Amino acid sequence: MNNKNIKIFLGVALLALTLALTGCQRMDVGYLKTADASFSPDTVYVYRTIDPMSERAINGSPWTSTRIQGVSGTAPINYSYVSVKASDGGSAEAFNAIVKDGQVVIQGGLIQLFQKGVAQLPDGNYTLTIRVSNEDHEAILQDIFTFVVKETEF
Repeated sequence: MNNKNIKIFLGVALLALTLALTGCQRMDVGYLKTADASFSPDTVYVYRTIDPMSERAINGSPWTSTRIQGVSGTAPINYSYVSVKASDGGSAEAFNAIVKDGQVVIQGGLIQLFQKGVAQLPDGNYTLTIRVSNEDHEAILQDIFTFVVKETEF
């Protein structure tokens, strides 16, 4: 091989190596921004004893947060339960049990607590941490929402 052919060969080999190494890196899909994530209001008061003639009692409607604000990203964005901090008489173990039983649902940026689950919780404050994720990104939103459980409204 002459000098010119060696230079061409090395140039092509270097180009192929560069393309191979950069082509092997996987690019993250989309984005997820949660720096301004919040619920407004960030607390819902729920009651075990409710008016039997209320819509909630008749229809079995859950206690529901407002939709989370300040989350943007590539769809679909998923929400899931991570943990709870219980205070003022609340029981984290009891709350985790009703989550496993499907009495707490986090979906579409809403958090719902069903009346059957409320009946199993002692009075107290339950502050939730949730996970927000999409295909290649995830964020943990620490202590973002609170349910305050009481026996009666009045």
